[in-house]
This record gives sequence, C-alpha cells and structure tokens, in this order.
Amino acid sequence: MAYSTLPIAGVDLNTVTPVSFEYVNGTTTIDIPNFGPLGTQTFGSDGKRYVFAKAGAAIGASTATCSINASTFIASASGGTYVSAESMASGDFGWFAATSV
Repeated sequence: MAYSTLPIAGVDLNTVTPVSFEYVNGTTTIDIPNFGPLGTQTFGSDGKRYVFAKAGAAIGASTATCSINASTFIASASGGTYVSAESMASGDFGWFAATSV
C-alpha cells in the first residue's frame, strides 16, 4: 500500500473519501469532501504521483484508463493514464495515481 511521502495531513491514498457534508442551495447540491481541495497532488511511496479528484461515473478498482479534467478535476473511466486505487461510485472522491517519471 502506498503512502504519501510529502508532509501533508489527511492523505489516505488507498481509500475512497466520503462526502462529509451535502449542501442544497435551491436546486443545486454541493458535495463537500472531508479532504480537499480537488486537484491536490502528492507523491506516493510507490513512485507515483497522486491527484485528488471526484469520480464523474462509476470506476472500478485499478482501472488504468481514467482521465482527469484539468480544470474541474472530475475523473472519467475512459482514455487516460490514471489508476483508481479503489472502486468508486459516481460522485465519490479519491486519489488517482499516474506514473510520475
């Protein structure tokens, strides 16, 4: 299991981060994870770079074809080089790994 090699608190690279608060503003629902912000990056002990993102669809564990939108940090399970550590439902937050070198 990989762990963060940078000195930032609250990082668990091997789990899905649950939503800790859901705010409904009129007709808009805002999910707020208990870690953030989206797009946070760290390096893991396994030599990979990890990005904290939100699953835009269901993503299976170790899906190696994930892509992450660089402006919204929404991950999709099609065409990309990121790997999900755990199975994720649409709307889940978690860490996605990519080779760093």
